[in-house]
Amino acid sequence: MGAAKEFQMATEQRNVVVGERYWGAKCPECGAMTAHAPENEKPGEAQVTMTCPNGHRFSMRTDNLLRFEWGAQ
Repeated sequence: MGAAKEFQMATEQRNVVVGERYWGAKCPECGAMTAHAPENEKPGEAQVTMTCPNGHRFSMRTDNLLRFEWGAQ
């Protein structure tokens, strides 16, 4: 069961490209920046769920998402 959960979490992480801009947030657990969607695709829902690069899942209100350049933080 643990392996299945790790696989599910890993598939929820977004593939990002250094230098491109994204909507995302800082993980409240470890502080790692987490990309949710490319800059030109701001989510329409009120709240989104993300998984940081360290595997922590968290939810964030769309109004609180940040625009940032991956790799510049």
